[in-house]
Amino acid sequence: MSGQSRPGEELDVAPLDVASHIEAVVALGARSLQWVGDERDRAFVRWKHVENPFGASPAWGAWEGRRLVAFRTLLQWRLGRDGQDLRVVRAVDTATDPDHQGRGLFRRLTTQAVEELTADGVDAVFNTPNDQSRPGYLKMGWVELGRPTLLVQPSSPTALARMLRARVPAALWSEPVTYGEAAVDVADQLRPADIEQWATPRTTEHLAWRYGFEPLHYRAIEVKGGHAVFRVRRRGPLREVAIVDWLSDQPDPAAVFRLVRACGDYAVAIGLGPRHGFVPVPRQGPIVTWRTLANPVVPAFGDVGFALGDLELF
Repeated sequence: MSGQSRPGEELDVAPLDVASHIEAVVALGARSLQWVGDERDRAFVRWKHVENPFGASPAWGAWEGRRLVAFRTLLQWRLGRDGQDLRVVRAVDTATDPDHQGRGLFRRLTTQAVEELTADGVDAVFNTPNDQSRPGYLKMGWVELGRPTLLVQPSSPTALARMLRARVPAALWSEPVTYGEAAVDVADQLRPADIEQWATPRTTEHLAWRYGFEPLHYRAIEVKGGHAVFRVRRRGPLREVAIVDWLSDQPDPAAVFRLVRACGDYAVAIGLGPRHGFVPVPRQGPIVTWRTLANPVVPAFGDVGFALGDLELF
């Protein structure tokens, strides 16, 4: 990489071409994010940050000589409404080598990303930081947009009680199941529901990419008026069925009930409701944060129609 510093010199911070540096990104992920560093991780980075139909992820890296010691990636995204289009990004993967933590690299990379994305005309960035990282984002100009209500359909009252007691994050990788069909195999049949809010344009190309990475095991089932896309993950001893997209204008609580009984201990979703057989669990959904870039307008949370697939970590 041109402009890289020699060992012992000031770190060189510059835009990072993920496609050209997948090996370095995966190696750093293995050192700092507990990635395995295998071919699955390389395929995951390529799928997520290079093959996205909205565009390759803008990214920034810090180098010590030829060694990548920190990176910050933002996932290209779109939100559309009434023929208008917002060009946005999702703040996603970031890593710092353990030997370089505490040197302000996360803030430095993020600040440079904000400056360059603004100059490039990107409207805004959104993400769902956890309780530990959210204060840092707020200090850098992010605002809390809102918290969607987490909806749950348990397989039994006992499963609901166990879920509420669980304090562990869901696993990154999904559990393979045979219920339904692979979402990528029916992508051309998936049709988005009518949404009046700002929402992700769910084209066939986007859906085939978003739910097509095989190791994440996204599945689709037929429901009244369309399809539901889901995946199953471990959350401690429990199996969580995450309904990430409801591609129908009609509720189908019976289909959800059958899905839960077949695949897990409970189902979670956002943006659905009692007509689908769910019950709300207050203050359990992710807090969505927003950072204006080229567009100074912060939308009201109710004006954005997020599905779980727009917000979940993957």
